[in-house]
Amino acid sequence: MGFARARAAAGRGLRDVLVRLFFALQHRRVRLLAVAFVTGQVCDTLTTHVALASGRFAEANPFFAPALATDHQALAMGLKLGLSLAVLVAALTRLADPRRQVVMLVLAFISLEAPAANGLRILGLL
Repeated sequence: MGFARARAAAGRGLRDVLVRLFFALQHRRVRLLAVAFVTGQVCDTLTTHVALASGRFAEANPFFAPALATDHQALAMGLKLGLSLAVLVAALTRLADPRRQVVMLVLAFISLEAPAANGLRILGLL
């Protein structure tokens, strides 16, 4: 009986999160910032992979550097993207407007800055 209640509660929790996501993404600006954040994270992952594969660079993030230095690069990149999505969901579901929009703007800016800096470093311009 306890397992069934826990399972039902988990189902309600997931449903609540999905409803909050739906309503948060109704705002055009929030949708645009969410897409910018995800795009930046994917581009950061790709530029990090290219930089590390060139052999000229090392990962500066102390949390991911050990994993990226081994043969577990794909796992580390997947974990990074998963954590990024968790941050996005938390920002969209736990914050109310206008705070949500400000936080999403900061997240999008930071997310887009990282691959731009990576690209400039790869090109030798930074």
